[in-house]
Amino acid sequence: MIQIYCILYLFSNTILIDPRYHTYAEAMQELDSIATQYPSITKLYNLGFSTRDSLPIMGIKISDNPAIKEDEPAILFNGVHHAEELLGGEVCLYLINDLVSKYGTDSSITYWINNAEIWIIPILNPEGHNVVMNGIDTIWRKNKRDNNNNGFFDLDSDGVDLNRNYDFNWEQGGSPDPTSEYYRGPYPFSENETNIIKDLAQENHFVFDICYHNVRTGQGELVYYPWRWGTQFAIDHPFIKRIADTLASRIINDAGNGTYVSIYGYATEGNARNWLYGVCGTFAYTIEVSRSCYPPGYKVDSICMRNLPGAYYLIGRTFGSSITGIITDSITNQPLVTEVRIIGYYDSTLTPRMSDSLFGRYRRILNPGTYSLQFIKQGYDTVSVNNIVVAPNIPTILNIRMRRLGVEELNPKFEIRNPNLLVSPNPFKNRLDIRYETSETGYKTMNKLISGISVPISIRLKIFDVSGRVVKSFDLVTCYSLLTTSVVWDGKDGSGRRLPSGVYFVRLETDGFKKTEKAILLR
Repeated sequence: MIQIYCILYLFSNTILIDPRYHTYAEAMQELDSIATQYPSITKLYNLGFSTRDSLPIMGIKISDNPAIKEDEPAILFNGVHHAEELLGGEVCLYLINDLVSKYGTDSSITYWINNAEIWIIPILNPEGHNVVMNGIDTIWRKNKRDNNNNGFFDLDSDGVDLNRNYDFNWEQGGSPDPTSEYYRGPYPFSENETNIIKDLAQENHFVFDICYHNVRTGQGELVYYPWRWGTQFAIDHPFIKRIADTLASRIINDAGNGTYVSIYGYATEGNARNWLYGVCGTFAYTIEVSRSCYPPGYKVDSICMRNLPGAYYLIGRTFGSSITGIITDSITNQPLVTEVRIIGYYDSTLTPRMSDSLFGRYRRILNPGTYSLQFIKQGYDTVSVNNIVVAPNIPTILNIRMRRLGVEELNPKFEIRNPNLLVSPNPFKNRLDIRYETSETGYKTMNKLISGISVPISIRLKIFDVSGRVVKSFDLVTCYSLLTTSVVWDGKDGSGRRLPSGVYFVRLETDGFKKTEKAILLR
């Protein structure tokens, strides 16, 4: 017999929680077990302690070198900002288990873990989580801050709503009343829990974030994105909205008759999503999982599993259409923290979008199209680059060398040598992944540094049939990166016609160098 715990009300604000849901202790034990079982791709971090009970807030990093910071894109997933929203923690734990168990067997997951840094914090609010799981108040929302300083935990006056405690329009969100369940705290980032997100985000420059919530009442199964502010959408709305729509469409709803729906959130809430986007430039999304607060335990795995395609779409999108590169001093070659502006997508009310200090790396998620950029740093010439093409499904690499004001020097213009080319699967039917890697070696010419940028070299990919006829070509640009880049060929010619089965040749051409691989198309 199936017991439906979620609707058994014992008395006000108390229900019996299904034992399928992890207690805080069980969740921490599971994280420790995973880190022990998969030491080569996971590392468990104590990120800090909860505000009142000093409970460890643990995060797990999943990457091929989890103990060190690499020049790789970082993505953040987190759950249980709000104590009663247990499903967020369950989705995070399910995601962790799925990622680590499929490493080495699933090609996409293996690629992501080898080339990205995935951070997951299942329970951000452990002391509030304990209030719920221990049956003290099963609709408790906040942490346990002692607002009246009496040394006791008072359900009617203690606690801060963590998702109203972030320093972006903080004064316009939540409530100033400590007795409100939406109490925003005495000042922005007053709570240890929100400071953990702040410190981690500022250190890792997350490209994407998903904050998992679930509704107590009302409509769930939504993907919120930033934002609408008065009558205006966010300056990155065309990119953020397109991703939100696709993300939502990948998650099947509980009823099985549709998908989640994307919707904008408002900018005046003081929440994590708005702070991450407004201050850090992270494309942050809030997913309201399911349509009920405590679905019965037998439904939890299904809900978690149906959320995986959304998470995996977002991780994969990290390697899609974008502009990325490294910014360095033209004399010392040291990385520079530099403001990066996409012309037409700049908003002075937002914190400037900067390259990181460790590598000088910047990343801007964009839609396919043509863009102009500016690179601005005090004491250096501003660099303007026009008509940079962003292709579908792959990043455009644009490395920048900044010249100090009043300085002229010779700029070595590199040529590409020793290109590497891989095609898979081979034979293939409808999709051939073409991966190429170029390295910068040797000098071609010596020119005065005028614009401050590394001059791009053309990369050409051509596909020939056995008669030597070019059936498809890709014109790409690189700026001397050691990154591996990929192109997908769907087995069609340049006019979109399906080509017949047979042997084809994929050729990588750079300035003076060629490499060819054979591919077999099956119909």
